[in-house]
Amino acid sequence: MMIKNVFDSLAATKEHENLVGLDLRKYSSEYFHASEKVLAYQDKIKSALPLDLQETLEQLDDEYNCMMMSGMDVYYRQGFSDAVRLIMETMSWSPTRS
Repeated sequence: MMIKNVFDSLAATKEHENLVGLDLRKYSSEYFHASEKVLAYQDKIKSALPLDLQETLEQLDDEYNCMMMSGMDVYYRQGFSDAVRLIMETMSWSPTRS
């Protein structure tokens, strides 16, 4: 259990360091153009919906974003875990004769 806590702490710290102040719109043209389209589609849908459904659309968007971020977190932690495992196996490898 101690290792899991250390792993979670390291993965969360590294993930936080990589994302602090990062505006993907500045670094990726694909992200920039996709986000512009998303905003345009959201505005178009919102203008066609009554106020109560606009709120529902915003809640749906929030929950979908939460779901996507949670999935990305799982993938990030798995990649981190794989990298640590590879480093540990590499460090403990020794030539053997078959």
